[in-house]
Amino acid sequence: MFKFDFDIDDAEEFDELAGVKASEPIQATAGDEAPVLEPFSELPIHQLLDAFPQLISYSPLSIPLTSPRKATTLVRRDLFDARFQLIAEGAGDAPEEPPNPKDEISEAGRYPESDRKALGFLDAPSDLVPGVYEGGLKTWECSLDLVEYLDGLKDGPEYNSFTGKKILDVGCGTGVPSMYVLRELLECLEPNEKGATKTEIHLQDYNASVLQLMTLPNMLLTWYPYRYTTNDSETAPTIDLNVPGEVIITPQLKSAFLESLASLNITLRFFSGSWDTFSPIETAGKSGYDVLLTSETIYRTESLGPLINLMHSACTGKAPPTLESLVSDLNISKSTPSESRPSLCLVAAKVLYFGVGGGVSDFLQAIEGHKGRVETVLERRAGVGRKIMRVYWP
Repeated sequence: MFKFDFDIDDAEEFDELAGVKASEPIQATAGDEAPVLEPFSELPIHQLLDAFPQLISYSPLSIPLTSPRKATTLVRRDLFDARFQLIAEGAGDAPEEPPNPKDEISEAGRYPESDRKALGFLDAPSDLVPGVYEGGLKTWECSLDLVEYLDGLKDGPEYNSFTGKKILDVGCGTGVPSMYVLRELLECLEPNEKGATKTEIHLQDYNASVLQLMTLPNMLLTWYPYRYTTNDSETAPTIDLNVPGEVIITPQLKSAFLESLASLNITLRFFSGSWDTFSPIETAGKSGYDVLLTSETIYRTESLGPLINLMHSACTGKAPPTLESLVSDLNISKSTPSESRPSLCLVAAKVLYFGVGGGVSDFLQAIEGHKGRVETVLERRAGVGRKIMRVYWP
């Protein structure tokens, strides 16, 4: 088990985090056997919506910015609310039958075994168990760094909006960067606009329960104050982004959410499972993704290979390079390799993850092994250092 000492849910002020030091190193406990990794799976948005409770509580998340905008506020589901949902649905009860190893979805739109595991980790959501739970229930501070950087791009001379892009959020967890991207789209798009290019946001997390309990609820909460208006203040209360509150989840609300996304030509897709079995070429096609975002995903050196293979395929639309292909390329030409079509590939991470061994140094070495190039585009030196790196692929 790994335990991180940095997360947003336990911090009163985000800007205090820069000076926080780890009170103790990450603890690693080895199990008797290596866990069986969850296979790649797509979770249909309709099934995820069917699993929503009748009420969701939320709190504002204020993200400081270095731009003239000073700060931006998103709304996200409360952790305690997700825990209450699972308890109310009986996830804490002893199963009447042995757990289903495939964890097949129930008629109510739930994954029973995942729910039982998720309830346990909601009590200690900062604890990571490789191959079982990867920390997605918490919001980690590097994801806020990523939002700050994305927001700053708007002030650059070459800013290109997210409209019409294919965007992949790897290890998305609570989905904060994707929430920001969706909000930017909602602010600039008009419903049923003629000739509007399709925009796709794909969110991947190892745990299906994270996508069910946090990711999609947060995307709906992001959409709600911008697009959902009725004359009924009881079933559709106005959200004050600066004050905690609740949203009543009705069939009408869920339908309006899907219809609104369709009218704006926005597609949301959700994927769970390990990176080893995730093929971006199947989800995005050979054109690949225009934008790849990932935060706090390089903390284990063992997972760098699958992560970097996924990133390479997602950005280039090509299968991951093999050792033979790399050697062959070196033999053919010693010149500087040409880079693939431009894509925005951003990795937000701490410089070092104490007690685990992962961090920026190992990541840079692994990228060089794939002939990639890395540029640091944002850096924080106070406390435990953090960076945002842009990766360029051959």
